[in-house]
Order: sequence, then C-alpha cells, then structure tokens
Amino acid sequence: MTQAEAEERARTLQAGHPDRDTHRFVARRGEGDDWEVARIRVPDGLKRTPLTPAIEARPRPPHPDDPRSGHEVRAPGVAGGLS
Repeated sequence: MTQAEAEERARTLQAGHPDRDTHRFVARRGEGDDWEVARIRVPDGLKRTPLTPAIEARPRPPHPDDPRSGHEVRAPGVAGGLS
C-alpha cells in the first residue's frame, strides 16, 4: 500500500468505523516502502465527548463609578489628594 492509499484508508476508517470514538486510525510506514493503517487507542481523558448545549452567560453588571475625587485619582497615595 502506498502512503496516499494508507492515508485515505485511515480517513475512511476514522469517519465510519464503529471504534472511531475510542481509537484513532493513522497511516504509518511499515516494512520497506510499504505503508499500513494503525489503530491507536485513545486514553480516557482525551476521548471526544458529545457536544452539549451551550449555556449562555448573563451580561455582567456595569462597574460602579470611582468614589475617589479627581485629586485622589490623579495623585494616588496622597491622603485626600492634593492640598
């Protein structure tokens, strides 16, 4: 099997094989110039899970106005602002 044939076969298997959710099918070089398709088991933590409906986030409330005076904003750290 050539590399192109092996890659096409791997894509076909990945699309329609019953084990496609738990395994990945990849083309790999065999002996000499031959290519083959390998079936690799995917670890449990990396398996694709079915998509769930999205939960829409509510808008956040606006930030309150800054309670500091203009002097305190322009000169931070100076108690009471500039005198």
